Amino acid sequence: MDGEYSEEVLRIAEIMSTDPDVVKSLFDDYKTEEGVLNYLLELNKEYDENAFKNAFKDPYEMEFGLLNVPTVNVTKANTAPSSAPSSAPSSAAVSPPKAEESESKSKDNEEAKSEPKPKKPEIHIKPYTKLDTPAAKLTKWIEVPIKELREFSDHEIKHENVKADDIVCPICRMDYYDDMFTMSPAQIEDLNNQMIYGVQKINVVLFSKCKNHFYHKECAEHLVKNAKSVKCAICSSIYGILEGDMPNGTMNVYTDTRTRCAGYENCGTITISYHIPSGKKNGIHYHGTSRTAYLPDNKEGREVLELLRKAFNRKLTFTVGTSVTTGQQNAVVWSGIHHKTSPVGGAACYGYPDPTYFNRVKEELAARGVLPDS
Repeated sequence: MDGEYSEEVLRIAEIMSTDPDVVKSLFDDYKTEEGVLNYLLELNKEYDENAFKNAFKDPYEMEFGLLNVPTVNVTKANTAPSSAPSSAPSSAAVSPPKAEESESKSKDNEEAKSEPKPKKPEIHIKPYTKLDTPAAKLTKWIEVPIKELREFSDHEIKHENVKADDIVCPICRMDYYDDMFTMSPAQIEDLNNQMIYGVQKINVVLFSKCKNHFYHKECAEHLVKNAKSVKCAICSSIYGILEGDMPNGTMNVYTDTRTRCAGYENCGTITISYHIPSGKKNGIHYHGTSRTAYLPDNKEGREVLELLRKAFNRKLTFTVGTSVTTGQQNAVVWSGIHHKTSPVGGAACYGYPDPTYFNRVKEELAARGVLPDS
């Protein structure tokens, strides 16, 4: 009868689709639900511990079909097979290890899980890396032979849940080295030595600022060509000096000691006056613009001013496109570096106060390679 079993026993037995006597015998040995689940997890090491245990708490909120996990046959625990078939396991068929042994194993598992994840293999600059092409000189790339790439890839597959099929060149989407994942260690070692000693070409490179974004050499050369700058196709790290397509114009700066930016009443205001005259670009007439922007005349305001000046000199402040406000085409418009065009009115009116403005504009500038030391 159900009254003979606790609520925990009945719930776990229902999830496992097994006889309550089986579960009760486990509770007799392991005392608590945690102990029982630890024992069951020992029999199901292929499952994630947290997901496994959560399935027994709420079997209707699972991410990957854990309702089927308890099909584990608890009668498999080191017992001799019965000569007579049975429709349901009995308590006599269960021979779990001693509670002390399970607790010891549980502690061992906890200690193993608390160990830090192994560090990714590091890619170091090699004496055989040649910086003799425009792409190599710009990105200061590192040549990566097959053994090193294979070790790095194995780490990604084992510890970062990356699939082998996804370890491909981001440009051409082809394998870095043919048959890299099917070669034996001896074959990898042999080919790697041939690459190091120049018998075989090293066809894979890593850009110097990137951590794990590899390219075929030919793809990297195609990406760079003869450009003065390039962005990594994955992380957008910038190599070289990024220049925009802004038409020629002027940027004038002066300080107004009488005007105050809201929230910065203890200092004056830096006023920036931009003027981009109308003209022609690639044979197409574009409409110019004049804009005024404001910064508080304090330390952070002056730092941002210098960054904005760099951006302007690199032609990153404006571009030619369609005006969002007027809909006019072929107009000089902001290129994504936000400016405060009013000293007051708050963020809704493109003015002050705006507590997060400085952080945002610095991030926008940094994304274009405009940094204090660059």
